[in-house]
Amino acid sequence: MTRKYFLLGGALAAFTATSAFAQDPSTPQSDATAGLEDIIVTAQARNQSLKDVPVSVSVVDGATLQNKNLLRLEDVQFYVPNFKMTEVGITTSIFIRGIGSGENQGFEQSVGLYIDGVHYGRAKETQAPFLDIDRVEVLRGPQSILFGKNSVAGALSVTTAKPTQSFKASVMSSYEFNANDFLTEGYVSGPITDRVRARLAMRYRDSQGFEFNLRTGKENPQRDEFAVRGTVEVDLTDNLTATAKAEVSRFDRTGRTGQTFVSDPIAAGPFAGLTYGQVLYNVFGQDASVLDEKRDDRRAGTGEFSNNKMQTYSLGLDWKIGDYTLKSTSAFTRLKYDDNCDCDFTGADIFSAGFQEKFDQTSQEIRLISPEFDRFDFILGGYYEHTKQDYGDQIVIASNSLLIPAINAQAPGFGSLLANTQAARTARVKGDVLSAFAQANWHFMPDVTLQLGGRYTYEWKTGARGMTILGTDGNALPAAQTAAPLVYANLFGITSENLNSLGPQGAFFIGQLGQLPISGSLKKGRFSPDVKLRWEIAHNRMIYASWSRGYKSGGFDFRANNRSVFPTLADSFQFKDESATNYEIGGKFSFGRKLEINVAAYRTEYKDLQVAIYDGILGYNVGNAAKARVQGVEVDGRWAVTDRLTLSGSAAYTDFKFTDYPNGQCYFGQAPTTDLNGDGILDHCSYNGLSNQLVSKWEGTLAADYHYPIFRGYALDMTADMSFKSKYNASPLFDPHAVQGAYQLVNLRLALSPDSEKWQIAVLGKNIFDKRPLTYAGALPLASGTFGSDALTGLFLQGRQISIQGRVNF
Repeated sequence: MTRKYFLLGGALAAFTATSAFAQDPSTPQSDATAGLEDIIVTAQARNQSLKDVPVSVSVVDGATLQNKNLLRLEDVQFYVPNFKMTEVGITTSIFIRGIGSGENQGFEQSVGLYIDGVHYGRAKETQAPFLDIDRVEVLRGPQSILFGKNSVAGALSVTTAKPTQSFKASVMSSYEFNANDFLTEGYVSGPITDRVRARLAMRYRDSQGFEFNLRTGKENPQRDEFAVRGTVEVDLTDNLTATAKAEVSRFDRTGRTGQTFVSDPIAAGPFAGLTYGQVLYNVFGQDASVLDEKRDDRRAGTGEFSNNKMQTYSLGLDWKIGDYTLKSTSAFTRLKYDDNCDCDFTGADIFSAGFQEKFDQTSQEIRLISPEFDRFDFILGGYYEHTKQDYGDQIVIASNSLLIPAINAQAPGFGSLLANTQAARTARVKGDVLSAFAQANWHFMPDVTLQLGGRYTYEWKTGARGMTILGTDGNALPAAQTAAPLVYANLFGITSENLNSLGPQGAFFIGQLGQLPISGSLKKGRFSPDVKLRWEIAHNRMIYASWSRGYKSGGFDFRANNRSVFPTLADSFQFKDESATNYEIGGKFSFGRKLEINVAAYRTEYKDLQVAIYDGILGYNVGNAAKARVQGVEVDGRWAVTDRLTLSGSAAYTDFKFTDYPNGQCYFGQAPTTDLNGDGILDHCSYNGLSNQLVSKWEGTLAADYHYPIFRGYALDMTADMSFKSKYNASPLFDPHAVQGAYQLVNLRLALSPDSEKWQIAVLGKNIFDKRPLTYAGALPLASGTFGSDALTGLFLQGRQISIQGRVNF
């Protein structure tokens, strides 16, 4: 532990206050230069000032990421209104303006992630740690032209730090006391020859966790992360520069977060009056940890881990052809992970689940960028992407599972059929994407610009899925357990390929649940248009209006255990595109160098939203949820009150409504209202008129940065920021138990550094009032369907965190 208390250096200069503000308040300013520094973004594929971009965009720079210990994309959400991320049981959910993708590994993301222009489409890839980041841009609304694939709700554009013309090096370390979280990272950058520059960055993190696991006696989640990136720039000629990048990272986790926080007494039946935990303990003799059914920073689970590896190799070419620029980006990315989840989410021995995936992507993009002429300029290009995804998961029932005696008590011998068996699912998808895009600006009046953009995309996909009941050793079932697939089908609604050989009984369940294996293919072309009108009403004061349409491609359902309400399993296997039409007006206003205000008002209409709905037992079913409408207003601003004090803030109002969503999953105890398959039985609940999961009506941030010289050659940088969210429902089923009330998070930072900025040391207090809001809630598997208990598991934000940081610059 001693090494964790040894700091190698201080942190970057003082942090910028909120999501949109990237100035460095630690830099002394004379009266001649005092004021807000310009923020440069690449939201439209050019280096532009943020105040000139007709898009609702927020920026978090590298200094903020380091100084505030924002370690992953998930941490950024408290500095950017209308952006939310949460790690759920089996994946990560990302939302912008209330729209995101559900819990299914077959989904691509509604919010596109791009790192140095390379698309990262898998939810797991967003869990990768930050390493040597220059800035993160959060673009709200469909971004289908320049960012392209599937960015139907918005885009996250991450720019990494580039090699420098002169030698620079830095090492930073931090230690957070609550989770025993040690982080160190650094870089070295500079010229190798007159034409070659290089940068090497590394990062290591070791965290012991902040929720006590009653079963293991350890804190969860423990994290072990390592990442390294090398970047080389070579001036091949005076007009042609090549940039090669290689990055390898692993981000492993032992244990997870998640607490049982709701467990109502069972209303009827043999366990009436008992909570779910009391049934597990009193009736089935499970570990006493199951009795902890309240929100108390304690949890229980065994054998949980998540081992993840990512690789990226890319080559960029930047060729100046007269006044034009031709850019080429070639990239290969690979994601591999192996997860094990104690997915009954209790301290009992019921079942576990394994998840494995290997995802390879090869992409090539070419862009031609014109100079900015007086009357006209443009960007045009083409994009190709090939992907291959191999996925597997297993529902594992060990010999000590309480399911075995529980089933035997009702049907002697049937429970024993499940001992040491697994429901092993496999899925494979291959895809190819080919698209062409263009965006043109016509400056038809001195202060008015019409921007027209479009992207045509053609996509091919093939997919297949199977499920086989096997022994836990991966071999075929022994003869004595041949009938186990019938028990899986009857109790858990799991169809399998084994049923094909089990005679009339197997045929009966195939008719009820669907037949495996299944496969499918899709081929589709789609056009995404975008129109913007920009009017500079005065110097550094601009208003704009835009209309755009975006699409997120359809695909294949990996996670369903049965056909749900569809006629056949083949019908349920494939889901359609979702589409969005966005209308937006906004303005960006600067008043000298002292005050900036940005505002955007929007309305977005979605059709065929892709959703994954928990089936109440062990699976998720995918469908297209018809229509939704989201509208709102976003405002941010910053004010240089004095040469030393900067105030900044942002706010968002969001009005989300499902306008036609008849096929929602009912929460426990809710009476069904819709009959989707026409069999005369009400089986689903309408979500019409409801808001979406995690959507707050109001969100906001407020921050202050103060730079104070304390004696000659030294200064203190003091920052305080607050984020606010009004109430929301954290459950995808909108269970009333999962409503999180309004809350505020407050962070403080105090840093000491010399004027030379050779070093800095700082103390941080994150979430100083120890708020622990609910960020996700889900029904405990089997609790309701098997025992009739309304029991929920929830993920809660980490409480108060006190950290020290140090950095030294060379």
